Amino acid sequence: MSLLEQRYRFVLRMLPASYRAEREEEMVDAFLDAAGDVRDEDNLRPGLREVASVAGLAVRTRIGGLGAPPRARATGDAVRLFALLGLGYHAALAWDNLAAQLALFGLNRSAPDEYLVTGEQWAWALLWIAQGLVWAAAFAMLALARMRPAKVLAVTALAAFVLTVAVRALMWPETMDWSTLAYLMVTALPVVALLTAYHADSPPVRASAPLTAAPLGVAVLYQALALTVGPRVADSPVESVGWLAPWLDPQGVATAALLVAGTVCLTRRANPSLLLALAIAAVPMIAARVPFGYLGAEGDGVQALTLTMFAQSAALAVLAVALTVAAMRALPRVGGAPGVGQGRSA
Repeated sequence: MSLLEQRYRFVLRMLPASYRAEREEEMVDAFLDAAGDVRDEDNLRPGLREVASVAGLAVRTRIGGLGAPPRARATGDAVRLFALLGLGYHAALAWDNLAAQLALFGLNRSAPDEYLVTGEQWAWALLWIAQGLVWAAAFAMLALARMRPAKVLAVTALAAFVLTVAVRALMWPETMDWSTLAYLMVTALPVVALLTAYHADSPPVRASAPLTAAPLGVAVLYQALALTVGPRVADSPVESVGWLAPWLDPQGVATAALLVAGTVCLTRRANPSLLLALAIAAVPMIAARVPFGYLGAEGDGVQALTLTMFAQSAALAVLAVALTVAAMRALPRVGGAPGVGQGRSA
């Protein structure tokens, strides 16, 4: 076996074993025929385009779509559902942030004068609003089955967020902590899922105009919750605030929703794709709820807040494991080599 053939076979290890068992020899022969007569002394390696094509095929076979075996198809459906949930979460945050920024601009009476946006803060506030509206547009495009615009908008929003974090890291490095990295994970994973799961062989998405309004509805409900429950919690004893506050911020509400939805799905033996999607969604939220920033901090209510957030992350971890185990048991057994169907290009 030549050195180049070894390297080709190493690249093909990205593919599932069942796929390689059927097609590896054929693919290696095709690669070697294209390379021509070479010697080990030439030290040739697979080209970037060849590696990229194998990587794309690996995504389509592992995150299955049309023509994929049942297990790969169920996994693909789970990742696609996670992308929808993740973009919906970002869109809901965007509408909630818009309401908060309008208050800080003084357009309503809900914010004290000392918190109003002034001077250079306008630029940052407008940037966050614009970034949020891009997230909302990305979700709307996905709900309307406009896959290419959805991907472009999601990547644009992610790039803007990363750029913003980089600028803040340069200007105010003391503000960078674990929470920044955790939120970057929460932000990036749905975009990665969108780019990888909605590939050329993914099943056609059914457009749903009402779904585009779902994040706005969630944001309205959250604002109603904040306006009714928030003042009562703020007037509670400091220790009580520490126990309750972690359940009232957007991530806390998302945590509670995940715990309730996951428990219901477990008790009702839901579709394995839904179980797996919720398990995937729990992972970035676990990172976001671990209160590393509060460890060692002192003050009234800090201990209660830290313990509550640790309890949230632990409960999410247990739920994620339970969901994964239930999904793996419910998923169809591996059988046969994955085929690559003829789906609509995204």
